[in-house]
Amino acid sequence: MMRPHLSICNRCLGRSRLFSTTASRAEITKNAALPPDAGYAQLTNRGLISITGIDSATFLQGLMTQNMLVANDPNKPVRRTGTYTAFLNSQGRILNDAFIYPVPIPNGNDLEWLVEVDKNEVPTLLKHLKKHKLRAKLKLRALDDGERTVWSSWKNHEQPRWAAYNLESESAATSPFTHSSDIVGCIDTRAPGLGSRIITPGSEDLRTHFPDESQLAGSQVELDAYTVRRILNGVPEGQSEIIRESALPMECNMDMARAIDFRKGCYVGQELTIRTHHTGVVRKRILPVQFYTKDMSTADGPVYEPSADIPLPPAGTNIMKAGGRRGRSAGKFLNGVGNIGLALCRLEMMTDIALTGEGTQYTSGSEFKLSWTSELDQPAEVKLQAFVPSWVREHIQTGGVRQPTPRPVDTDGERARDFVEQLEEEEEQAHRRAE
Repeated sequence: MMRPHLSICNRCLGRSRLFSTTASRAEITKNAALPPDAGYAQLTNRGLISITGIDSATFLQGLMTQNMLVANDPNKPVRRTGTYTAFLNSQGRILNDAFIYPVPIPNGNDLEWLVEVDKNEVPTLLKHLKKHKLRAKLKLRALDDGERTVWSSWKNHEQPRWAAYNLESESAATSPFTHSSDIVGCIDTRAPGLGSRIITPGSEDLRTHFPDESQLAGSQVELDAYTVRRILNGVPEGQSEIIRESALPMECNMDMARAIDFRKGCYVGQELTIRTHHTGVVRKRILPVQFYTKDMSTADGPVYEPSADIPLPPAGTNIMKAGGRRGRSAGKFLNGVGNIGLALCRLEMMTDIALTGEGTQYTSGSEFKLSWTSELDQPAEVKLQAFVPSWVREHIQTGGVRQPTPRPVDTDGERARDFVEQLEEEEEQAHRRAE
């Protein structure tokens, strides 16, 4: 039975705009609790890497999408604020999504940075960093469990849209993270009002460091409540949702999450990222989705129902249009909990957004489905509906996605590309069946 009084809709969330971190499916219970209006969660699924040394800022400048230097400053001082960022491979595909934080050094002679990534990816990213170290004067190490703790904190209705503070500005006094403090953090810019990211020394409860209710509101909640909050807002996190060496930054909404500085100098993977920003159209983006078995949802956004008993398909399952003959894939399922999830969606197929003058293929009442074979070798199917958060729609409609110059439609080329994509999807399905 559904329990409407426990639902939370996007209209309510719109006043606070939530999001959260990624937990593996084993860490998420089927009946995860609704996230409270104010609270904090320990992100046990995130790990930390320490980078210390005089060359650390220059080293990271050539590997990350974010700028390590203060923008528009002729003296080019190193940034003193934490930020969301990504590491790419040479083809412009994401290796790891990350947060990076500057750590004050008592003697002031060296620089130290903490890189927060998916905990399972710490050894892989550390290997990637060591490969590029060469003769740079710096030290790399993975922090042990309990040495520092990663937290997410939020208070609905308190933070302005795209809230951000800057320790280099006159408003530094309003920041809870001073440059002399052993506690570091930043505003989580992946969605409006998402909250703060906080790194504390040791393994003590966050309330130990922030006893004042005005600094830290609410009480501690489980990781899965934070995950529900993140999914409801369509924020992917970790390599279970941002697929390593496959996902593109703009498809993961990193352009609107302020993870990319399009004006900085060269870094690994820059060429494709900049070319897409200036000349391309982002046709696929990660969006929140809601699963249903009967009637389509008519809400403004995904509604999480803790009591919903809907089977979750395997990650990577292709989204197809319901009814009629089999056509091209409309997207891929990434991760979910209960009756909500995240999916990489073709915007012009699954939403009413038109990216070019050719219009959208979406029609009101269109239904999409996920079909797979269960662990008992029984066919399973569930329908889903994609939702476009208001800030995503605004970003696209106000020019966040640059419109290309109209050109003659290459029908043969389009058909060829569709055919290649369909073959790749069929090969993936055959490979999963073989496994």
